[in-house]
Amino acid sequence: MINAMLYTYNDITKDVVESPDVCIIGSGAGGAVMADVLSGAGLDVVVLEEGGYYTKDRYSAYKPAVAMKILYRDYGATVAFGKNPIILPLGKAVGGTTVINSGTCFRTPDSVLRDWAQRFGVQNASTREMEPFFEQVEKTINVTRVSPEVLGKNGLVFKRGADALGMSNGMLMHNMINCHGCGRCAFGCPHDAKQAVHLNFIPSALEQGARVYANARAEVITLEAGRVTKIQGSILNEQTGNRLFNLRVTPKLLVLAAGAIYSPYILQKNSIRLNAELGKNLTIHPAVRVTALFDEIIQGYKGVPQGSYVDAYASEGIMLEGIFVPPEIGLPVLAPIGKENKEAARRYDHLAAFGVMVSDKNSYGSVKVGIDKRPFITYHFDPHDFKKLVKGIALAAEIFFAAGARTVNTGIFGFREFTSPDDVAQLFTKKVPVTSVEMMAFHPLGTARMGEVRDHTVVNSYGKVHGLDNLFISDGSIFPTSLGVNPQVTIMSFALRNAQYIADHKGAFFA
Repeated sequence: MINAMLYTYNDITKDVVESPDVCIIGSGAGGAVMADVLSGAGLDVVVLEEGGYYTKDRYSAYKPAVAMKILYRDYGATVAFGKNPIILPLGKAVGGTTVINSGTCFRTPDSVLRDWAQRFGVQNASTREMEPFFEQVEKTINVTRVSPEVLGKNGLVFKRGADALGMSNGMLMHNMINCHGCGRCAFGCPHDAKQAVHLNFIPSALEQGARVYANARAEVITLEAGRVTKIQGSILNEQTGNRLFNLRVTPKLLVLAAGAIYSPYILQKNSIRLNAELGKNLTIHPAVRVTALFDEIIQGYKGVPQGSYVDAYASEGIMLEGIFVPPEIGLPVLAPIGKENKEAARRYDHLAAFGVMVSDKNSYGSVKVGIDKRPFITYHFDPHDFKKLVKGIALAAEIFFAAGARTVNTGIFGFREFTSPDDVAQLFTKKVPVTSVEMMAFHPLGTARMGEVRDHTVVNSYGKVHGLDNLFISDGSIFPTSLGVNPQVTIMSFALRNAQYIADHKGAFFA
């Protein structure tokens, strides 16, 4: 037993039976905040997390490839299927994806909040009304701007190019304290500099009496007369994934915070259909990596990987944000074997990389229960959104050349390395098939939309599921549209707001 009431599989010797006021499935950005606020309101709270509990002592002992195995779901290889399969990494640990994200912090854009109010009837969520929740979250997770000292040369080189072209750019805001710039944000911070929720909201909830079960998978949700009455599941062996003990929770209220993929999946798997919108409207912020070779030494794996940005075309839905990975992760992608791998290793210190991310305004995806009983994710990349991605790739290439790059690799199959700024025009004069672009995505949202327009939403403005008395959803699935920016602050801020709503209405939910 860790931190008084955080239990891992090693602490459990028999079946677990709990009857709390609130059960929360998921301990990431949405679940951790809910647990903190509701336990602070005097409610008895139990949190179930399928992943394990990992600390900096364990992070520092693992190389990045091993960290991916233990901290990511499916080794980081969750896939959204479509014309071009897109890798969609998801965290699986106490703290959820906040443990393995890049730490980037944005508030919800004003235009997005206005759109949600106008089109979906989301109430009491204007920029002014959300301000105190943004402020509280930012204070708790210590949001501060990345400094040049820890940015690393990868970010500084790209900034040099953006400045030369007169493009708006800057250092990103991160949730961090005393960052060492070690470059391992995406593999668990070995210094506890990145303030993931297992370092703040989860400990606060534990201090207030919440109980957190790691290695605890929720499997069956039982409904009776429009209410959740029981959750059943398993305590899992962390190494093998085998069931050790049974889990049974009978709460007065259930908060589902398993993320935009697994929240709809859990409900669908239990034949809790809610309405036709559940599992639909998935957005994922499609992204691609653009790399450049310089004569100078970059060593992009040193410094904050995602420390700077270019937002000159953010109004068009195009964001450029830093990205880099250690050699043992990057080299197999660049060239898996043979002479090409040796050459890539020789050049690695001279490479710089940056990410292109687009707000998927017209694209859409879905989550269903597959024939193997696992989540089956599909995604249709709209041609208009794809054009934005290609434009973003062109912008990144131009910036790299302005910074002095010798060559630029676009990540598009069929296009040779660009050797001059003139080559960038090829992206607009030649056909670029969707299937030719090596893509990833990082921010699944939208599969259980919130709002008061019930035909087009799954939950109300505070996350309560339409038609069920005691079920809330608290994760990225409730956001009606793509954000265009990294979502962790938005998820935490709405979780804080919605948890406060539950606490303020305890009489209605816990009579």
